Amino acid sequence: MLAVHRIFQMIFGMIVSAAILYFLITYSGDYAGVQKDKQRADILVSFMHEARSVYLTGISSNFTHFSRYNFSSCFVNATETIPQIICPGSAASGISVDTPMILQPGSQVYIARDSLDYGWWVFGFVEAMPSTLFVFNPTGSTEDEWEVMMNVVKHLPDTSDDWSVVRVTFAFCDGSQILYVCGGKPCGKTDFLSILSSGPLGSGFSPCTAPIGRSMKLVSISGACGSRKGVCINTPNSMGVGNAFVEGSAKTYVYKDPLDLVALSVGGEEKDDFGMTGAEKIYQYKNSVLMSRLSLASQVMSKRAVLIAAESPTECGSVYIQLSQALDKIPASGDYSSVSEMNTLNENLNEAKQFYQSLLDLGCERSNEEYGL
Repeated sequence: MLAVHRIFQMIFGMIVSAAILYFLITYSGDYAGVQKDKQRADILVSFMHEARSVYLTGISSNFTHFSRYNFSSCFVNATETIPQIICPGSAASGISVDTPMILQPGSQVYIARDSLDYGWWVFGFVEAMPSTLFVFNPTGSTEDEWEVMMNVVKHLPDTSDDWSVVRVTFAFCDGSQILYVCGGKPCGKTDFLSILSSGPLGSGFSPCTAPIGRSMKLVSISGACGSRKGVCINTPNSMGVGNAFVEGSAKTYVYKDPLDLVALSVGGEEKDDFGMTGAEKIYQYKNSVLMSRLSLASQVMSKRAVLIAAESPTECGSVYIQLSQALDKIPASGDYSSVSEMNTLNENLNEAKQFYQSLLDLGCERSNEEYGL
């Protein structure tokens, strides 16, 4: 009888021990998962603090903490009232984005500030991207194509700082060859702009068929994009508006400013699990933010112009009224996928910019450089 009791104790002890062990293993696994998500969230919050600092100060920075986990699927969601960084498949999502940005995640990213200058208003934003080689394929090699490339490159980061661990570089593609035109190496931003400023090279390049690695972005400029790889850009019309295409997407992307092209070029053709390209996600977010801020800025500046006109000399006052009237034409919202609407938008923006330049010439206003913008 005693032996049976001992056996029962041993069996019961084993069951209890197994249950405790199972609980500890499950708890430790859940705890590790929670800690991992918390660390990922902390890294995203730290990134946003760094991006905000760059946005406010203009001092570029390397952010290397993305190397601790895989953030490659993260993007800025354009559909939220307050944009958020979304990382599909991770609980570390929903980090608020209060700084306009072009984000392409990588283990290490370079964060820099840039802007679109409308004269009467400056749209500031930051770019955060890993080491990337932008490969350009201008098939017609015309002045217009060279101008498109210059506009894109001007609004990409300059990573020539000695301290930068990230490099954003440039090259050409001609048929099956990647052309490194800076002494056989990829060009930095300044050197590549110098080459572009000298005018078209030859009579045009053949469509690019060279292998394009994961750290490379192919950007073609052509009158007939067809089935081009990567991102393909048609040259713009007289209002600076044109169409662009992304490999693997049936959509036509209307661009009206260089930042549209930067968004498409940086995002590229790689798709997520839902079939959306990185180019489309960045393009949608950029336009969602720009159009809303542009509308608000035009309303505020129009009212400002009217108030100043009432207290200004006649010569200045009349131009302030003209500026206000031009700004009132900028729509409260606009369909950035419509060529006709973007033609009208750019026409109104150019008109407002000319009136503001007249105010500068008359000494009625100070330039953005004088304001430190």
